[in-house]
Amino acid sequence: MRGDEAKRVCPGINLVQVPVARGKANLNLYRSAGAEVVAILASKGKCERASIDEVYLDLTDAAKEMLLQAPPDSPEGIFMEAAKSNILGLPADASEKEKNVRAWLCQSEADYQDKLLACGAIIVAQLRVRVLEETQFTCSAGIAHNKMLAKLVSGMYKPAQQTVVPSSSVQDLLASLPVKKMKQLGGKLGSSLQDDLGVETIGDLLSFTEEKLQEQYGVNTGKLHIRFDHIIYIPTTI
Repeated sequence: MRGDEAKRVCPGINLVQVPVARGKANLNLYRSAGAEVVAILASKGKCERASIDEVYLDLTDAAKEMLLQAPPDSPEGIFMEAAKSNILGLPADASEKEKNVRAWLCQSEADYQDKLLACGAIIVAQLRVRVLEETQFTCSAGIAHNKMLAKLVSGMYKPAQQTVVPSSSVQDLLASLPVKKMKQLGGKLGSSLQDDLGVETIGDLLSFTEEKLQEQYGVNTGKLHIRFDHIIYIPTTI
């Protein structure tokens, strides 16, 4: 909501003006604060800035190292902040949430990719606590096997929380997701998918083959058909 709109709704609101330089908003203060956070995150992996307050963090190597050298193997030994994670697909019983999360994070029968996710979740929780202690900023995070999924869930639970997307939960997550919520599928393309093919959700889109989409929209657009790689990326919102 813009400032003038907010004043119409709430005339007594006190709006704080960001610093101005040469007639434009001076975001140096925010960039500097963001750099502090990125410096902490970069201690565990490669960072890719997505915006002034968002970054993708590749924790693949760090997660593999933890899984090899110090894998989570006891529910009681799980880092407290990690035990507060929101893990898609777990039972919704709030009274058993922490117990279920602790069990999921150290399950020995999980496949390799979900074990990496569990390690990633623990590392992210540790980083978020460190960011809070050293900068006083809180972070929300999404943890998944690729940037697209991590971005989708990073804002699902806020503030100062993290959400994990196990492989088994991907299909359910996308099945009901409105197509225009997906990056690259908004605007004219999203409207065209709705009008031409009756696509309302990503689940609808996945029912079409890549060949059908290429036939309808051309080779480049057809290649937007959803694929998943197996790299862990965590977008952390400051």
